[in-house]
Amino acid sequence: MLMKQPLALLALCLHAPLLAQEKRNLVTDEPRAPKGRPEGVAKYVAKAAPEDGRHLALTMRKLEGGITPERPFLIWAIGSSYTNMLGSGEVWQQEIPKRFPNAPRIEYKKMVGNSCPWQYLRGWARHLVIPDQPDLVITYTIGNPDDLEKLILELRRHTTADIIVPSIHWRERDEDLWGRSENAADQDVAAVREVCRRHGVEFVENRRDWAAYLAANKLPIPALLKDAVHQSDYGAQIINANILAHLRRPAAHSYDPESRERQILPPKAENNVWEVEFTGTRIDLVGKKSPNGGRARIWIDGKPADELDAFLMSYIQPDAKNHKEGKGAVPRDQAPHGVALGQNIVPQTWTLLMTGDTGDYELTGSMTGPDGRGNAFKPFTSASGQIIIEPELWRRAERNRTGDRFTWTVRRACVGEVSFQGEAGTPVVVRLAQMLPNTSHTLRVATEGEVRIDGFDVFEPPVK
Repeated sequence: MLMKQPLALLALCLHAPLLAQEKRNLVTDEPRAPKGRPEGVAKYVAKAAPEDGRHLALTMRKLEGGITPERPFLIWAIGSSYTNMLGSGEVWQQEIPKRFPNAPRIEYKKMVGNSCPWQYLRGWARHLVIPDQPDLVITYTIGNPDDLEKLILELRRHTTADIIVPSIHWRERDEDLWGRSENAADQDVAAVREVCRRHGVEFVENRRDWAAYLAANKLPIPALLKDAVHQSDYGAQIINANILAHLRRPAAHSYDPESRERQILPPKAENNVWEVEFTGTRIDLVGKKSPNGGRARIWIDGKPADELDAFLMSYIQPDAKNHKEGKGAVPRDQAPHGVALGQNIVPQTWTLLMTGDTGDYELTGSMTGPDGRGNAFKPFTSASGQIIIEPELWRRAERNRTGDRFTWTVRRACVGEVSFQGEAGTPVVVRLAQMLPNTSHTLRVATEGEVRIDGFDVFEPPVK
């Protein structure tokens, strides 16, 4: 597919001869010396288009006005080494206070794998990102656009987080496409752009702007790389700058922040009981502690909250002694990235043990006991029906060996009781429930003793 940006395509065509003079080994990933800004060229300045930022309404509300009660603005970054090389949030922590004086502190978490595509990130989203309920998710990698769509839907069903997806930078393997197409050797940019448009995800035209900078400064592709594929230090600055340029007020946002996150003021209690109607998957209680603080029991839809069928799973932890194959291999790159929950769930710790070198394993629950045998390359449902293992979320199963072990924990996603005892005036912010069906619910809070409730924060993800 030819580039839709005529000026950028013209620039690429004019510059194509320079690339031919700078051919490099397109196979090796061996790092070269870190590179700063190439000598004699202008400093990169990211520019925003009028519509940039239209899918970041909640992000802008929080950065401009802060978050009450006070807490960090949480960013989760998931992807490949390309995501890893964007840093660990240092740029955000430096730039956000300059641009938004009222912004909360930035907390930045990430999980990355070597050359990890969108296909496997869905598992990490399920086990790591969704339980944390972040404000913003960033993924900078490659893969099938259909897998990106599955990842977006997973996040959009269970969180209210804004999502940012930049197109991939130019690498030496893309040299044959220079001047002919906007695509990468491993990314259909137009297809990725369309997936983002369809789901209201903020798409960053990183590849287009990266190419324009190379062309304007008569630079070959390797000028912004540290090896054949990875961005240099300066290249990482460019990508971060392109992302941050989207933190702005467009003419209009694509959604109303209140449609996803809103606060309900507490109604008048009758006989020390509050009842609240809400729609969404999550509800938080906001109040204040006191030295003589009492407690509150929580019911949702007529049932004690801590008995609801709503669960979360921890990260699937590979054993440190698991077999590692290949240069730079780490256990998390040869592991199931995600499993799914079935029926009749019992909170417990699960252990998956490889019993052969061709994908065979046995599953055991700390409460359930032995729960079936399966193979990493075939769909599996445990004997009790609690655990479903999807081959498409198991990365590099062919590299697992007998004795490899993986563990994770299933826990309830709702709490049955809240204490208000503590230093006077200290905020109480408790996530009463998440992972609820995205429908209407009735919350009942029955209190004993001195209790102050200021409101309830409701979270309604955009995908039902």
